[in-house]
Amino acid sequence: MTDIYDAAKLSLGNDGFSAFRYLAAINILLSNPVSTPLGRDLTIRALDAREKFTDHVGILRNMVRKAGLFPYLKKEFSELTPGDRVALDLYRTPFSQDFVFHSMQFHIFDLLKAGRNVVLSAPTSMGKSAIVDSLLGLGRFKRVVLVVPTVALADETRRRLQDRFGAEYQIIHHSSQECRSDWVVYVLTQERVNERDDIQDIDLFVIDEFYKLAFRQLKNGKTDYNDERVIELNIALSKLLKVSRQFYLTGPFVNSIRGLTELGYEHTFISADFNTVAVDVQTFGVDANDDDGKLAALAKIALHCKGATIIYCKSSGVAGRVARELIRLGYGQAFKSAHIDWVAEEFDPEWDYTYALKHGIGLHFGGLPRALQQYTADRFNAGDIRFLLCTSTIIEGVNTVAKNVVIYDNRDGTRGIDKFTHGNIKGRAGRMGVHFVGNVFCLEDVPEDNLNQEVDVPLGIQDADTPLNMLASAQPDHLSEYSQDRFEEAFAQDRFSIELVKKHSFFKMEQFEQLYSLLEMLGEGEFESLIFHWLPSAESLKTFAKVLSRIVPKSFTRNGVQTRTTEVIVAKLVSYLNAESYSDYLKSQIEYARQRIEEGEDATLSTMLNNDLKLVTNTFGYTIPKVLGLLEDVVRLRAAKKNIRGKVDYGHLRMIFENLHLPPGVNALEEIGIPVQTLHRIASVVEFPGEVGVDGLADYLRANVDAWKDISHVDQTFVKRALGIAQDFA
Repeated sequence: MTDIYDAAKLSLGNDGFSAFRYLAAINILLSNPVSTPLGRDLTIRALDAREKFTDHVGILRNMVRKAGLFPYLKKEFSELTPGDRVALDLYRTPFSQDFVFHSMQFHIFDLLKAGRNVVLSAPTSMGKSAIVDSLLGLGRFKRVVLVVPTVALADETRRRLQDRFGAEYQIIHHSSQECRSDWVVYVLTQERVNERDDIQDIDLFVIDEFYKLAFRQLKNGKTDYNDERVIELNIALSKLLKVSRQFYLTGPFVNSIRGLTELGYEHTFISADFNTVAVDVQTFGVDANDDDGKLAALAKIALHCKGATIIYCKSSGVAGRVARELIRLGYGQAFKSAHIDWVAEEFDPEWDYTYALKHGIGLHFGGLPRALQQYTADRFNAGDIRFLLCTSTIIEGVNTVAKNVVIYDNRDGTRGIDKFTHGNIKGRAGRMGVHFVGNVFCLEDVPEDNLNQEVDVPLGIQDADTPLNMLASAQPDHLSEYSQDRFEEAFAQDRFSIELVKKHSFFKMEQFEQLYSLLEMLGEGEFESLIFHWLPSAESLKTFAKVLSRIVPKSFTRNGVQTRTTEVIVAKLVSYLNAESYSDYLKSQIEYARQRIEEGEDATLSTMLNNDLKLVTNTFGYTIPKVLGLLEDVVRLRAAKKNIRGKVDYGHLRMIFENLHLPPGVNALEEIGIPVQTLHRIASVVEFPGEVGVDGLADYLRANVDAWKDISHVDQTFVKRALGIAQDFA
């Protein structure tokens, strides 16, 4: 069958092309279930070369219908038979008269509508989110939980659902929101699922990218059991299985899943090779460390490749260097926008992001503020910029329309990516209804195939390596007898309680041990420096820096802060706490970076700035509050045992780190796309209401537009986009 496919595909570009023979090949392939995906691929390519089939439109239309591509049947053909119209009515979705399922979407929807638990493995282009929207459109599911891997994806999903179902459902996406409706959709990361105590009586829960339930297999054959996000996702799964009537797990490129049946949950597993776009892949075989070879290959691609192009890079630093090389080679284009001046003023004119955008090239990476991520993606989708250079954010919440994808690196940071992730990135090429055929250019060789791409769910496969902090927070019903025995042994010494481990499940048992050992080794004065409330003294910060360097060193080292001694950590903490605002802190760090470069440090300004952006968001905004919560509990317990009096309350300090120097709760608006700098300016002229949550804050800004009408035009565009207020881009 592959011979038929290859011959037909090759003929499409030949001078003596026969449309009839090509369509006959499609019919043969679609008539055999084994070769149906190949027939579907040829059908999509025929739609892309529609002008070659003008004499056989009826046959092409029949092949589109036979391939199950009903959305294309509706969109691409003006003349339909009565049978075609009946099919379109049958496959129409509940949430929109204009949206039509393809055959695989309809099959999955039918199973879920019948109350079945479904685990779906399907390509990125299959349109899995439309199935969720259709279930909501039925009006039968009152309480739904959608678990997504990133805050960025939660925001994107929240916007889509708010537009379609905002009148019927309350959409909860942030910890500050209170449930006030019987009809509610929670759109949360796993960490936020675990934080909430109102997730009860759930009709359906959905986990996107369910393969992230499994611990990562390392190249040496060992398993990495230290990923706290995997642990949190399994805890969330346990919680949701206990309170939900039905589940739907989705992800790409999986052959099987193990662990759900062991927990007692029957399900239907479907591995569907159903693509709605065709993809051409070209591999260059450049060595991973051959930067010159990669840049030369990229130059060739840029010369011949037309249309919107995403370039995946392993890090923001590589993305910046590649952008500058494209500009040097003449592939940039002048792009004028007041937003560029805004970025230059708030950050730096020579920052890679600013420089690239000025030349019509977008950068998109994890540490980039949400507003700039959204602005860059918007400009790319609008066609204002041709190249979008991404890190792993390409598969974590960027809604893009790209004809081409270049996989520049086969790594994510320092870790190699497997064929699983490689395929996920490739899936960003092409877009149903926009680009029939996508192009993928792999500069390195494609990673070796894992013949048994099985997802092992740790919650359902408990052994001696299963992290105890995961089991401590899992539902008791989901624990095996073996795990119960491990508990009794681990907590027999009564050094710390199961309740403490459960409350702080973010931390591994080794980190609890490290913290207790450190506190035991501290001198009396050092320990007593941790007994404070409101704000820490200089000595308190020094001791706290010791704690940070001991139990969460990677949170600093991966963001450019060495932990061999604690002086740099202390300096960063002092600078942040003493800064009047987020902007003041960043600008002071940029100035410090310039000074270090002048003194001969081998680093770029962009690298240092990108590190500080990640440090503020990930370490200061997330990890440090977690550490403070744990440390507060442990210090209280230890102080009580030692009969040391004094108030231990880190709440105010935790709030400073969490709130980015903004009034309490206002930082939640940054997640939906209002820059922190803009929020500071609004806070200087507006008194935000207290304790209202992100919805209340957004409603307040919508109702009081005149109060912030004097902020800059660019600031206003960010606010209006976040709030869904119509505007014109500039």
